[in-house]
Amino acid sequence: MNFRLLQYQVFDAATNMALDEAILESHRNGLVPPTLRFYGWAPPAVSIGYSQKMDPDTIERIKSKGFDVVRRLTGGRAVLHFAELTYSFIASPPVLSEQLNEAYRQICNGLILGLNHLGVEADLGKSNKQYKDFSDCFMATTQADLQVNNKKMVGSAQLRRQGAVLQHGSILLDQPQNLLPELLDSKHHANSERHSNFKDVAGRDVGLDEMQNAFTKGFSEAFSADFKAGELVQSEKDLLNDLRANYLQ
Repeated sequence: MNFRLLQYQVFDAATNMALDEAILESHRNGLVPPTLRFYGWAPPAVSIGYSQKMDPDTIERIKSKGFDVVRRLTGGRAVLHFAELTYSFIASPPVLSEQLNEAYRQICNGLILGLNHLGVEADLGKSNKQYKDFSDCFMATTQADLQVNNKKMVGSAQLRRQGAVLQHGSILLDQPQNLLPELLDSKHHANSERHSNFKDVAGRDVGLDEMQNAFTKGFSEAFSADFKAGELVQSEKDLLNDLRANYLQ
């Protein structure tokens, strides 16, 4: 089975979120195959969960430091998109299970295999009832996350819409431990144990091309599929223009 790969590109926060939703809608309507996308953020940004409450003063403080703020269409807590790699994967049954936890496991398996190809061993996180007590996604793990040495390296969130599934997430590469807590002015201040950075664990810098290739290979193995590099179709471009305004803060 052939799936589509949208290779790494950098966009602003509103465009990134609108793109993920445009792909989800086009896939839901049978116009595009399952799609794996890699992307970056310019300027860097903080994305917040769909239902997450955030004080307007906090949003203004983040923006004053030069970061965008965007509300995701998925749940979860705040994520800093800086010194990281973001992925999204859009598919539907029978490629993905109709069971939420199993679908998370399937997609996270692709991420685990990708990390393995880069020399890093990761495992699934465990449910943490205190997760919602934090504003910061990386202060606690869930079953949707990947951890290395008991510290979170990959945080993910998922949305289901009439059978179609979007999962996107952040892979931390070399992110300062205290930056997001400082931006949030969080009472849960970070320390050296907040998260795992890929660079620290791997002991080397890895270029984006090598990283993208490794994760694409991991997803290919996880789903027994070939990912072919492709482009956006017209329906996605049209939806992107319509949806982007919804994400502007």
